[in-house]
Amino acid sequence: MIGICPNCKIELKKPPVGNRITNEVMVVMNYRSKKDKKIEIKPIDELGYCEICNATIDDLKVQNIK
Repeated sequence: MIGICPNCKIELKKPPVGNRITNEVMVVMNYRSKKDKKIEIKPIDELGYCEICNATIDDLKVQNIK
């Protein structure tokens, strides 16, 4: 499988997990649902979290993504 969130690029199986969705199937289903319905995925900076996997900006900083 992919191992990362297609939206925010966080590695799903690495800590911090917190309230994040780590199940790849659920992440892909959520992402595809929004893309198929042509729903715009808002930027993480605007919301403070990823709409796809619920990762926060702090989670991304811990994994050195942002």
